[in-house]
Amino acid sequence: MTIPAPTYEVSHPDRSLSCQETIERDMQDIVDKANMRGWGTVEVMDAMEEVLRNLRHAYAEDPDPVEEPIMDARLFLHKHQTDPS
Repeated sequence: MTIPAPTYEVSHPDRSLSCQETIERDMQDIVDKANMRGWGTVEVMDAMEEVLRNLRHAYAEDPDPVEEPIMDARLFLHKHQTDPS
């Protein structure tokens, strides 16, 4: 699995979509491989959702200290902008 670096700045409106497109092929590969081993598509997707939910909770409790905190802060602020007026 090769994940390329982002092509957009954090504040760019297409950054999230670009990330989705970047990881979609690998996620589809996981579903396909699980299907070939006998797992159903919906149960694999349900499992993936649950794993992602658990990862999000774990990250909220203890973010990876290696990650760049400034990037996370910018992303948070961008997604939670308030109207100053």
